[in-house]
Amino acid sequence: MLPVFKKSFVRSVSRRFQPVSDLVQTLLFPPRCLKCGTYMDSGTADPSAFSAYFCKSCLGSGPRPFEPPFCPWCGHVFDQGENHLCEACLKKNPRFRRISRVRASLVYSGVVKEAVPLFKYQSRLSLARPFERVLFRAFETYFMEPEPDLVLPVPLHVRRLRQRGFNQAYFLVRHFPDLYFRKFHRNPSWQVDIASLKRVVHTRPQTGLDEKSRRKNLRNAFQVSPKAQSRIKKARVLLIDDVFTTGSTCREAARVLFRHGADRVDVLVLARA
Repeated sequence: MLPVFKKSFVRSVSRRFQPVSDLVQTLLFPPRCLKCGTYMDSGTADPSAFSAYFCKSCLGSGPRPFEPPFCPWCGHVFDQGENHLCEACLKKNPRFRRISRVRASLVYSGVVKEAVPLFKYQSRLSLARPFERVLFRAFETYFMEPEPDLVLPVPLHVRRLRQRGFNQAYFLVRHFPDLYFRKFHRNPSWQVDIASLKRVVHTRPQTGLDEKSRRKNLRNAFQVSPKAQSRIKKARVLLIDDVFTTGSTCREAARVLFRHGADRVDVLVLARA
């Protein structure tokens, strides 16, 4: 009878041989900058760092972190001062605010503005590694107390999913449970849920549309799965997306979630424009 190997043993062996595998791959396929194509010295490049994918020239001063001062509601970043409500949020009636707070890991500028389209539209999936690490750090900073009940990547319509081949929002959080376990040595109380929220309308791309057109474009685009309605009711939901610009996508998703009884909806994005 063949021995039965435990998953932990297999993982241990995989980790032991990973450096050899990485070395062979580097020798056969020297790393090139994803923007300009320049060959780079692999050296001790950390695959979870942006410097593993962009040369020093293209990396510039590096990604700008999302940090105070910002608007405590929508996450709009200010150049100076203290946290305060932005002009747009001051004009809105709080009764009609559908999202409790928006937080991000990075500001949508510099190399991040170059990297996100490469990841999203050109399938540079290796970028998911540094993206998910910085996003998880933002999760630790802003959403640990209290933790959400559900982590929902904003879904793509099935036609868009077939065209792209992957949902970028899901790729940003697919390893969150593992990262959580490694950090805290326990399983999270929440789950990454890709079944409860569906995109049922194949909308036109949002790029180039103003805020009013974006809202109209997304109206009734989302739907809660009938089997998930009890799961959504009274739940604290954390929506995940790649970039928050006007917030139309997340607000429409939140509107549907609240209609099905969600107690709270927050948003965590990779980058805040």
